[in-house]
Amino acid sequence: MNETPKPLQVYLVEDSPIAQRFLGSAIAAVGAELDGCSDNAQAAIADVFALQPDLILIDISLASGSGFDVLKALHEHSLVPEAIKVVLTNHADAECRNLSLRLGADRFFDKSSETSQAMALISTLAAERRVARFRTRSSAPLHH
Repeated sequence: MNETPKPLQVYLVEDSPIAQRFLGSAIAAVGAELDGCSDNAQAAIADVFALQPDLILIDISLASGSGFDVLKALHEHSLVPEAIKVVLTNHADAECRNLSLRLGADRFFDKSSETSQAMALISTLAAERRVARFRTRSSAPLHH
C-alpha cells in the first residue's frame, strides 16, 4: 500500500501561450501538477467541473469570455466549491479585485508584480498536501 501522494492539482485559465508555458513550469517546479488549461471561459468552466482541481488559477482577460465569467459560473452553480480560486491578472485595479472577491475568488494577485507571491501560495499548498498525505499514510500502527 505504498501509494504515492497525489500532488496539488491546478487548473490554469490563461489566454497567453507564453504565460501558460511559464506558469505551467512554475506550477510543476513548486511540486504541484497542472491538471489542465484553457484560454476561454466556457471551456474552463466545463473542464474544472469535470476535473475537480484543488486550485484554479484565473486570468481576467481571456480569448473568449472573461475570468469574471468563470468565477461567476463556479460561484452561482457551486461547481467546485472546495477548489481554491486564485486570480492572477494584469487588470489589478481595485474594481477588478473587489469584483473578483465578490464572485468567489479566494486570493487576487497582480500578474505584473505579484506572480511570485501567487507561486509561493501554490508552493505552500502543495507542501501542505504532501505533509498531510504523508501523515495519513504513516498513521497506521507499526508492527514489529
